[in-house]
This record gives sequence, C-alpha cells and structure tokens, in this order.
Amino acid sequence: MSEANEQIILDFLTKWSTRDAEGMAAAFAEDGVYDNVPDEKPMVGREAILTWLNQCLGVLSQIDVEMLNISSNGEWVLNERIDDHIVGDKHMPLPVMNASRIVDGKIVMFRDYYCRVTVKELGMG
Repeated sequence: MSEANEQIILDFLTKWSTRDAEGMAAAFAEDGVYDNVPDEKPMVGREAILTWLNQCLGVLSQIDVEMLNISSNGEWVLNERIDDHIVGDKHMPLPVMNASRIVDGKIVMFRDYYCRVTVKELGMG
C-alpha cells in the first residue's frame, strides 16, 4: 500500500509540468484538502482545489518538481522536494516539505510546508 500511495503523490506532482489541473484535482477525494501551510486558508473540496490550481497555472508557465526524498508509512506519504516555479524565462526554485494522506487511492490531505520569506525573496509573494 505504501508504494502505491507514493506513486499517487509522484503522479500528482508530475502533472504540474504538464499543466493538468483537472488530472491533479481528480487525484483528490471529493472532500480532500490542499493546505499550503504558510497560507491562511486551505482549499477544501475537489472543486475549490481545481479553481486554485487553474489560478496557479494562469500565472505560471509550469512547475518542475525535483523529488529529493520520499517515504511512506501506511496512509501517510512524506516528501522533500524542490518546486521550480517558472514564469517565462524566470526560474524560482522553492524547497518544500510535504505530508499527504491517501485513503482508498485518493488524496484526502495534501499539506505543503515552505518558507514565506523564501517565497517573497523569489518574487512570488
């Protein structure tokens, strides 16, 4: 189960580079949560997640994800990665730590941790 859950997260993250917001949202349970921890409010529900993903992809050319480490324990998958936010020729690499919970093959919690200071220094916030 753990390897299958890791693959769900890897497949989800790969969809950033192909700009597949619908495929990404479909990876979530209907009432799933996408939580960018430094932000005030998580996206709750597949529809809210899709709206947010489309907003991101409206600004970004793409996001390339470099997976540094991934590990799982039952329903939980932890990963450390570099998300390279790309706008035109500008690359903005952001270190991210993530904790995700997978239930019945769907993401019920996707929680990204990153530094808001780094986001600001990169010119993204």
